Amino acid sequence: MSKMNASRELCPGMTMSHNRNPAYFDPTTGVLICILNGLLAVPTTILNFLLIVSILSTPSLRKPSFVLICALAFTDFGVGILVQPLYIARKVSFLLSSFETYCFLLKTGNVAAHIIMCPSFFIVTAISVDRYLAIKLQNRYHTSLTNIHILEYLAFTMVCAGCVTYSRFQTTSPKYMSIAAALLCIFLSIIVYCYSKSLKGLRAIQVQVPRRRQDWSKKCSRHQRVLQTLVMIVTCLVFCYVPFVSVIITIAVYGRSKEFMIAWEVTLTLMYLNSFLNPILHFLRVKELQQACIAVLGKNNWLKDEHTEETTYIPGAFTIMNHATVDEREFVSKEP
Repeated sequence: MSKMNASRELCPGMTMSHNRNPAYFDPTTGVLICILNGLLAVPTTILNFLLIVSILSTPSLRKPSFVLICALAFTDFGVGILVQPLYIARKVSFLLSSFETYCFLLKTGNVAAHIIMCPSFFIVTAISVDRYLAIKLQNRYHTSLTNIHILEYLAFTMVCAGCVTYSRFQTTSPKYMSIAAALLCIFLSIIVYCYSKSLKGLRAIQVQVPRRRQDWSKKCSRHQRVLQTLVMIVTCLVFCYVPFVSVIITIAVYGRSKEFMIAWEVTLTLMYLNSFLNPILHFLRVKELQQACIAVLGKNNWLKDEHTEETTYIPGAFTIMNHATVDEREFVSKEP
């Protein structure tokens, strides 16, 4: 690669803040980051695509809680199939001294990253609110919160993502990340509040409901498992995003340097890692998604855990409740 004058600014016509001094780029770090993102992009794309198809192709999963998971998977899918490849392409173009291409990919990649990744915080926050409402409203939950409400909220998140992207391109300083940090704190506060209220609500239900009511006991157990999964998702989100935000704020205070830019590259890749971890957690923790995934991968029937009393679904046939008799099961199995 031909050396570039360190005093020359990269992409001088762009108003958005970025690294204008090529001397701050470390070629070795750039190569390693490209390899790492290339290795992550493929499984991230495949896993999230499988999660999306599993939800959309299963009628019983087309309800608010799973629609939100599907929306989160769409953002993560966008990271794997678009954001990471654009990031790799821009790094390669710089290493090959194709600076015009680099500037184009820088702008395009930043637009894609903001539009695709910003909604993640809104969606995870909505998942926590959804769980709180499911516990608080109980039987009224299904009539109070519908898929239409969720779709309207998702449209709102896209508008917010557009506003954030526009603001990002108008700024000339990384200090804008202080706003992002403030929003992150607000989202985390809402999540923590909903989680604590959900736990309190579950305890109240367990005290009020007699132990002989096994159906309510199992509902509480499912709610507890969902809340545990939510904690894992939020923990991964914080672990993957906070370091990047911290590095940006540090750069805003102390200025850019080669060391800070290496930290920026590493924490940005860590942020992309979140899109790989989310579908893994959902598949490992949510049994309905495991079953739907098996069905998508070519199984004829939903697999049923002998230790549960959940509904077993056979595509093209009836829904078999666990309390059905043997004769009823045989009758259903003969249906075309």
